[in-house]
Amino acid sequence: MRRIGIIIAVFMSLTTPCQATTYHTIRKGESLALVAKHYYGDPAKAMLLIEYNGVRDPRNVNPGRRIVIPEVKIHRVRRGDTLALIAKRYLNDARKSRGLAKLNRIKDPKSISPGMTIVIPVEILHTVRKGDSLSGIAKRYYGDIDTTGLIALYNDIKNPASLTPGTRLILPIADLKIIRKKSRSQGPRQVKTQPPKREGEALLERGISEYFMGDYRGAVKNLQRSVTLGLKDKDDISKAHRFLAYSYVALNERKKAHDSFRKALTADPKLTLDPVYVSPKIIEVFEQVRGQTH
Repeated sequence: MRRIGIIIAVFMSLTTPCQATTYHTIRKGESLALVAKHYYGDPAKAMLLIEYNGVRDPRNVNPGRRIVIPEVKIHRVRRGDTLALIAKRYLNDARKSRGLAKLNRIKDPKSISPGMTIVIPVEILHTVRKGDSLSGIAKRYYGDIDTTGLIALYNDIKNPASLTPGTRLILPIADLKIIRKKSRSQGPRQVKTQPPKREGEALLERGISEYFMGDYRGAVKNLQRSVTLGLKDKDDISKAHRFLAYSYVALNERKKAHDSFRKALTADPKLTLDPVYVSPKIIEVFEQVRGQTH
């Protein structure tokens, strides 16, 4: 019996992927936006940390709480591999091979060859709420309604219009990559090939972080400067005005909050707010503005 147990243990070590999980302990005064900025270079990915770790109130995360920092895995195809086997190994479900094919832009799932690299996504759970639609969920998590088909395929949804509140969806996220800095022992620092972020974009990130930190005056200052300096992307423009509105509501400056929400809706007429991430007070102001503009 002992010999059989050893054989099983060896087999499991060969077939089960090694998972080096990254953890982070929240420090005093630290927000999830700052944590997301530190690990992913993007404070907006705080939403994914919230969902992945089941954080109930993202505005009140206690110091000392330990959270997981999820990251995609990369699998290099070996002889005998199939997408179904890879999906079974990493995602515990061979049927997700179709989703893997779509994520990795593989037209023919049967044509993978040794040496190819397959991105294994991080899976985020989302519970459907009243009023949710696949296009709205796609916009919220991916910033692109064209990913509706991916969500439907990954969850084997035949009729996207028949979403029922309470249904749990698995959302595959393929762009969660932890930024790793080289240590001194690893030799000279490499020159970055990516262009530096525009000042407006950097101020937008700083303003969002300050909002989550509770520094609403600081958030307003940097978000206003980001808009003044210019933001090219419509999503960034909408985001800047949205967080300005959030900050003004927190500062009890409702007239300015109304104005900021109007500008956010001008940039993104389909904008909706999620009551999981914002307070009822913010929802109330937003709905007043949306009612006036529709």
